[in-house]
Amino acid sequence: MMRATAWTGGLFALGSVICHIFRAPWVEPMVLLALGITLLLVSGRGEVPASAGKATHAAAAEPLDPAGDRAAR
Repeated sequence: MMRATAWTGGLFALGSVICHIFRAPWVEPMVLLALGITLLLVSGRGEVPASAGKATHAAAAEPLDPAGDRAAR
């Protein structure tokens, strides 16, 4: 979460500097578009834990409990 906050703060600070240096009316929309694309790319680079997609054999072998069985307990 801290990495995302640092990237967001840094990119928006850079965008603000660029908009102050170049005063053309088309600069701000282009900077905002570039910020959005960059944040999208950066947020997609997160690492996935190795165990995120793997189920244990015991959990995979357990049958699902229908709602009626839970209510009867």
